[in-house]
Amino acid sequence: MRPAVLTFLRGPKEFTALSHLAKRPPSLAFIQTDGSFSRGNISRTAVTLNTKDNINYTLLNTYFDHKNSGESEWCSILDGLLYAQKKDQGSVELENDCLPVIRHLILRKPPMKGYLTEYYSAILKEVKIMDYIAVRWIPREMNGADKLFRID
Repeated sequence: MRPAVLTFLRGPKEFTALSHLAKRPPSLAFIQTDGSFSRGNISRTAVTLNTKDNINYTLLNTYFDHKNSGESEWCSILDGLLYAQKKDQGSVELENDCLPVIRHLILRKPPMKGYLTEYYSAILKEVKIMDYIAVRWIPREMNGADKLFRID
C-alpha cells in the first residue's frame, strides 16, 4: 500500500468548503471525479455521484481537444458539478485525486495557464450558483471515478 494511502487512512483531511455556506448541510450529495489523458489529445473524464437520496450515478465523457492530464482533471471537476446540478443536487462534497487542482481550489489561486484558468473560473461560477460545495484530495486507490477507467 502506498504511503499516501496509509497517511490518508490514519487521518483523512476534512473537506474544505468553497461556497458561501460554510456550514455543512445535513443532507448532501457525494461526488468523486477523475480525468485521464492519452496520446492524440484524447481525454476522458469520469464522475461518480451518490445523491442525497442515496441514488448512484456514473458519467463518462470523452474529449478530443485537451492539452494534457491537468486539463482532464480540471474538466472532470467541472463535469461533476454540472452533473450534480442536472440531477438536482445543490449541496455536494467532491473528492478528486489530483492534489495540484484541489490545492488551487482550496487556496483560491488560479492556475497560471490560461486554458486551465477557464476551468477554474467556470468551477467558481458553479460554486456561486450551488448551495454548498466542499472539496478534498483523496488517494487514487480510493477514487471510485478512477475505477471507471479500469477493466477487470
